[in-house]
Amino acid sequence: MSLMQYLYNRIADQMLEKLTDMKMVKSPTTVDNYSFLKFMGIAQKAKTGQPLYEPLGSTLNFKDFQDLMFVPNLFPLMDGTSIDTQVVIGKNSEKPMILPVPYMIAGMAYGASVSMKVKIAMAKASAIIGTAVNSGESGFLKEERELAELYVVQYNRAGWGNEIEDLKQADMIEIKMGQGASAGDGFKISNNIIDDKFRNHIKVEKDQDGIMPTRFSDINNQDELKQKIENLKNLTDGIPIAVKIAAGNIENDLDTLIYAGADAIVIDGAQGETAGSPEITINNFGIPTLYALVRAVEHLEQKNVRDKISIIMTGGFRDSADMLKAIALGADAFYLGYPVDIAAVYSQLDRLPVGSSPSDMYLYDGKHTDLFDVQQGAYCAGNFLKALKEEMDIALRCLGKSSIHQLNKDDVTALTKEMAEITGVHLSYTIHPIG
Repeated sequence: MSLMQYLYNRIADQMLEKLTDMKMVKSPTTVDNYSFLKFMGIAQKAKTGQPLYEPLGSTLNFKDFQDLMFVPNLFPLMDGTSIDTQVVIGKNSEKPMILPVPYMIAGMAYGASVSMKVKIAMAKASAIIGTAVNSGESGFLKEERELAELYVVQYNRAGWGNEIEDLKQADMIEIKMGQGASAGDGFKISNNIIDDKFRNHIKVEKDQDGIMPTRFSDINNQDELKQKIENLKNLTDGIPIAVKIAAGNIENDLDTLIYAGADAIVIDGAQGETAGSPEITINNFGIPTLYALVRAVEHLEQKNVRDKISIIMTGGFRDSADMLKAIALGADAFYLGYPVDIAAVYSQLDRLPVGSSPSDMYLYDGKHTDLFDVQQGAYCAGNFLKALKEEMDIALRCLGKSSIHQLNKDDVTALTKEMAEITGVHLSYTIHPIG
């Protein structure tokens, strides 16, 4: 049980009981400068003897894109001007993946994260706008492939859904090395929640748990990674091969991936989310997405490979504005996860019993996944994705740009010295030379 679930289940009755108890002592949160979450975290570990696990990523307030503002153009584009939002992933691969928009649906794994109904809804939603959906760590799903226009299969450490014939049906393969919320940690899915369909998919016996190892047994150094990428390229006749990493030792990690021949690099910032990861990794590992992006772009430029390798950012992106600001700083594309989940379920939340969490409707082990309507979820998630595209069109017209590829650092201005220092963007309260 996660800390937040514990809070939901216990806080009302326990705190009410304490507050009405005349013998109640002062709370440690008031006498020892403990935050409420820290205090309750101690209580949960004392109760279970187990590490805390949390959904949805970090509870810390990281630096994001809020201190960057767009610079409006004196001569915006006319209404109705065609706006180019197309992105090519893996430009130098034999079969690049062409996205109509610079965002995809993130890898939310069937069984390890969300229900099959949600996976189907996500595939349908991605097809509405024509973008890609990522399989997540449970690997290739036939039901998802049949519905998605573009499909990214995550090559995972357990080998789930990674059969040769499955990988050949992907539009891109993503080797999962690390993740923002969980760093490089593995996980276990208890056999008592694994149903027959998922058990058959991951090929475990009825009394076995689903185990995701912490690392690939055959990728232990940069040469083995290089060999793996070459094998996957040959196997799939040249589709892009991406590698996903947790944002950490950016420059050294990128050097390894450059050497290994990755077509795209997926960088998951410290804000990255999962269905459930240890609190120790969620709030204490990695660097924020903004910092990771700036360092990655600068390093690839210094190595003269920026035009050869696609940068896909994930971790904390919620709206079109942040994505456009990140594009101005050098990003190519993005993954969106939790926002698309919320878009899919928001209109159905009134079906949930009082006190339920929205996650009860979309997580694989949620208590009320049966209440989720696939068609309605796909329609709403698709609407969300379409709205992002419309917002991008509006913003680009106001910037006087007809393509996202025309965005650069001159299109944004920093509100603080810190943001200007981090990004190299001009300060908004100083004179900005023209030319």
